[in-house]
Amino acid sequence: MITGIVRDLEPIIPLSICGSDGKVYIQDAIIDTGFDAWLSLPPDLIDRLKLLQGKHL
Repeated sequence: MITGIVRDLEPIIPLSICGSDGKVYIQDAIIDTGFDAWLSLPPDLIDRLKLLQGKHL
């Protein structure tokens, strides 16, 4: 079961993201019932994960 909170009428859960170095980062995620396969991350987490910004696969 996934547990979270509701803040400002938005359902929020903690999302665990594993970096390539094996370190796990926890980021609050807003549940979007219209999810279309895109995930947005804050710039500081993108930097810590050493991801490329603005690149599409």
